[in-house]
Amino acid sequence: MSQPEVRCVLPAQALNGERPAWDADRRRLFWVDIREPALHEFDPVTGTDRHWEMPAWIGCYALTARGACVALRTGFHELDFETGRLSFLAPPPFDPRRFIFNEGDCDRQGRFWAGPMYLPLKPVDQAEQAPKSLPFWRYDTGRWHPGTLPVQTANSLAWSADGTRMYYSDTKQKTIWVSDYDIEAGLPSNIRPFARIEADDGGPDGVAIDRDGFLWCAVFGGGRLVRLDPDGRIERSVTMPVRHPTMPAFGGADLSTLYVTSACWTLSPEQRRQQPLEGNLFAVEAPAPGFAATRLRAAVRPGDG
Repeated sequence: MSQPEVRCVLPAQALNGERPAWDADRRRLFWVDIREPALHEFDPVTGTDRHWEMPAWIGCYALTARGACVALRTGFHELDFETGRLSFLAPPPFDPRRFIFNEGDCDRQGRFWAGPMYLPLKPVDQAEQAPKSLPFWRYDTGRWHPGTLPVQTANSLAWSADGTRMYYSDTKQKTIWVSDYDIEAGLPSNIRPFARIEADDGGPDGVAIDRDGFLWCAVFGGGRLVRLDPDGRIERSVTMPVRHPTMPAFGGADLSTLYVTSACWTLSPEQRRQQPLEGNLFAVEAPAPGFAATRLRAAVRPGDG
């Protein structure tokens, strides 16, 4: 199986590029730099990239008709693309002194899920018994609802084409889980291991589902994308020109281009100069098309119900 061409489409040099998502109506690719907090909008036709700076760590977001809802360390907010104004929706479902949002996406019905990463603002006394793992939460009707096993570094969140399977992982455990998913209630059940992904200094990061039912996973610290069949076996591997790819997303007119974000925050300033591709945005043609982003079905404001 030949190695496909991997193209650098944006020399972003992002500290922590993440969460690419294709907006089919706007024909733009959205992505975030988590650590230099901003939501970005990339136009693949012109190669231009604009962004909205955030006041706090941005872990993930959901697209809406007017803009996006962004999951910041300080809570869930609605962002108006025209004005850049943030409107508060809900506090985070965790202690923000210890946790941040790190992954999130909408299920096929437009319900938003978001998961945590343990990242205390100051060193924690080892004698403390505070948990380091928390579940993914579903944001629905203006509230957060816990719905998975606890994770320490939430990643790899996706749903099958029919919405009846949910995938997620804990990068530190190097394991992707799959569950049955009740599309009416928005609840996972029968959670079990799907695949184990090894990397010396990382593991499974973001994922994307293609229309053949295969799961594409960026291997953070492993310098590759892997395509997993519905039984969790690696069907192919694509070598990336960077060591720390973070997440793929399908985009383009026919949704057959995989856009892949990457990160350079683990590198020293000297290493970044020596490895200038780290943190850039890449594109590779996939053997099967995928899906555009699902928009959030409702953003309930405080007092709306």
